[in-house]
Amino acid sequence: MITQEIVPISFTQSAQEQIRAIIEDKKLPEFYGLRVGLKGAACGASFLLGFDTKTDHDDQFTVADIPVYVDRRHLMYVIGLTIDFDAEGEGFVFQPKA
Repeated sequence: MITQEIVPISFTQSAQEQIRAIIEDKKLPEFYGLRVGLKGAACGASFLLGFDTKTDHDDQFTVADIPVYVDRRHLMYVIGLTIDFDAEGEGFVFQPKA
């Protein structure tokens, strides 16, 4: 049987560069990862992004050599998500799968 790890999200090149720059600028320790999830509920939910340590409720993924933590309760909502970075004002932009 062939087993393949499914990675639920992806980053554009500009998002990868910005995330790596933040990690370097803030001198974050290696055990920190990028947390991707949801804030709020139902129709009022919005995506969240930040640096955090892994908890017992998280699944860990490696995306473009960046450790990513997703709370298992949020996983179904972030599958297919692409994270971009708009340097001209919006910052990080979330593009859910259509």
